[in-house]
Amino acid sequence: MLITDRRRFLGVLGAGLCSVGMARVAHATTLRALTLEELSQESERILVGTALDASSHWATVGGRRRIVTDTRWRVEDAIAKGAPRDAEVMIRTLGGRVGDVGAIVHGEAELALEEQSVLFLRNLPDGAHRVLGMSQGHYPLRADTERVLRLLASPRSGEVAASERAALRRLVGRRLPEARVMIHGALKK
Repeated sequence: MLITDRRRFLGVLGAGLCSVGMARVAHATTLRALTLEELSQESERILVGTALDASSHWATVGGRRRIVTDTRWRVEDAIAKGAPRDAEVMIRTLGGRVGDVGAIVHGEAELALEEQSVLFLRNLPDGAHRVLGMSQGHYPLRADTERVLRLLASPRSGEVAASERAALRRLVGRRLPEARVMIHGALKK
């Protein structure tokens, strides 16, 4: 009985050592929290709108083939950086699902269909837009008890280490009219 326990112990130990020896190096990225001034000033458009539909496909991003999702987004209002030029814009985010292959990009904006939100956008060369600062530039809107819209944190923004000066900390929970005033103030600095 002692021999069986010893063999079992050595087998488990050997399997553990093999798994350690075969382990791959993990890579992680930490997003730097953007201040409200950085987010506002570096955006090319700051809009309110609603995600209408989305489709994912393969694209070359940064010299590598990646899955991206293009979301058709209805423009309802411009908070800053000029009036909306188009009734709809295309928003491109990293990640999605193509066939049996899926990709989740932690820290990326997650645009839910039929959800109204505020987006801080940068233009892409092909006419689409990207959310500046990934989840830091995406604020879903929900009506409070008085039916006034408030900014919420993007679903994946918990992965951003936010300081007290971060846009994320300053905007989440604010009513849309108050956030609009804060954004305009940040643009003047």
